[in-house]
Formats: sequence, structure tokens, C-alpha cells
Amino acid sequence: MKTSRYVGLLMIISGATLWGLSGPMIQWLFQSSELTLNNFLVVRLIMAGIITLGLLYLTQKNIFGIWKHPRSWFQLMIFGVLGMLGAQYAFIETIRVSNAVTAVLFQFLGPVFITIYVAWQTRKLPTMMQFLAVIAALVGTVLLITNGSMETVILSKRAIILGLLTTLGFTFYTLHPISLIKEWGTSVIIGWGMLIGGIVLLVFNPGFSVVQLAQTLTFHTFSMMLLVIISGTVSFILYIGSLNYLSATETSLLSSIEPLVAAMVSILWLNVGFGTTQLLGGFFIVTAVVILSFPDNQQSKKQLQSICINDRRQV
Repeated sequence: MKTSRYVGLLMIISGATLWGLSGPMIQWLFQSSELTLNNFLVVRLIMAGIITLGLLYLTQKNIFGIWKHPRSWFQLMIFGVLGMLGAQYAFIETIRVSNAVTAVLFQFLGPVFITIYVAWQTRKLPTMMQFLAVIAALVGTVLLITNGSMETVILSKRAIILGLLTTLGFTFYTLHPISLIKEWGTSVIIGWGMLIGGIVLLVFNPGFSVVQLAQTLTFHTFSMMLLVIISGTVSFILYIGSLNYLSATETSLLSSIEPLVAAMVSILWLNVGFGTTQLLGGFFIVTAVVILSFPDNQQSKKQLQSICINDRRQV
């Protein structure tokens, strides 16, 4: 195995592990402090956006060119507010009202929704493997919500709604910026998306105060908040970097360890009660995503890119 391949494997496994750890860390942060979701997201998105764009600027990337093209920056604004902020808000609120594992699994349903979207847009039925993946994901979601008993719903109504909004948010987060990423690059779009989302939330969150934030946090909770922000930013950089050494299929498959890490850490560290049937549901959801990551399903991704790029040209 070439050294470069080892580097790629190390990067994607480390990135996925950090993503898996971030969910339980966020859960602990809200359990251990009176930090509000709005204040946390303002700090997280703005700091992560500045760090990402700053690193790009230092590497001589053209981070300001997109603002010279009205159609591009208009789409970027939509992505920052509805995609980045919307997905993050729903995801973290799902963690707050349920737990990190549930939020991660709902997030993982995104590729399944994308598969359905592509089938609807192209007016073509999914392949047999894609159909089986959708069924597996649906079964997994039912098991996750009910723990195997239709008479007893484990998750609250609010958690279920927020979980589905998380799925829709990450689906939009994936679909909307495809043409922008193709033209300007992933890191630039994600960096600006985070910064825009954080600034918009700050503007519409007049109660935000650095002094109040400081009074809310102790040394330990402040350290955890910084760790969440840094680990999330590093995990993204590692994921993007791994694409230089590995195929998109390999990175998608290896990133599936994220919910496994989240589950193990939540159970061992946070003592989260997770039924055996719910874990089986999580297995079905991850299996569905793995199936959709196989090379045989890459044609759907190409169709998706074509659809989204054509949609942007019509704006």
C-alpha cells in the first residue's frame, strides 16, 4: 500500500471519528451548562467560518471572487441560511431534546432522501439495490423511533419532527450548493456558508451577549465548546483532504464509522440508554448509506449533479 493511501485512510478515519465525537460532546455541553442553542451556534458558525476562510486565504485561495458574481453570491446566501444554519440548528436541537446518536442517525438518512429526489426528478425508478437501501433505511427509522414496539414510541413527537428536519436540512445542504462547489470549490462555499449562517443568526438574535455567554460557561464548559468548534473544523479539513488520496466511494464508506463512534461514546461516557432494537435500527440506516456508496450507484450522483447545475442556470 502506498504511503499516500495510508495518509488518506488516516485522514478520513480521523475526520469521521471527530465528527462522531462532536455529537456526544455537544450533548454533554448542553447538559452541563445553561448555554442556549442560538448563542452556541453564533459562536460555532462564525468561528469555524473565520478559521476555514483564514486558512484558505493563507494558502492563496481566491475566497472573495464569488462576491463579484451576483447569481453565485445569491445562491451562497441561500445556502448559508437554509443549508448551513438550517441543518445545524435542527441537528443540534435534535441532540438537545433526544441524544447525539439519534441526531447522527437522522442526519445519515440524507443520502436516502437524495436517492428518492433523483428518482423523482429523472422520472426513473431506483435500481434494485437503491430500492433495498431505501427500505432498509425506512425499517431502521421505524425501529429507531419505536424500539420495535408500535404501541410505544421511544422518541418524543418534538424529537421525531426535529430529526426529520435534520434529514431534510442535510439533504438541502448537499443538493443546493453542487453548482457552486463545482465552480468555486467545497472549502470556499462551506467557509462562507458557516460565516453567513452565524452572522444572520447573530443579527436575528438580539439577546446575544459576550458577557452573558461568559457568565454562562465555566472553564470546563468553555473548553468543551472550543473543542467542539475546533474538532468540527478539523474533521471537515481532514475529510476534504482525504479526497486527494482516496476515491469518493471509499471516503463515503469509511465515514460510516461516525454513528458507531457516536453510539459507543454516548453509551460509555454519557450513559445514554439505547435499546437493542434501536441499535439494530441504526445498523439498518448505516447499511442503507453504505449500499448507496457503492460504485454501482455513482451514476445517480452524476444525474444529481446535472439536475442541480441545470436548475441553477435557470435561476
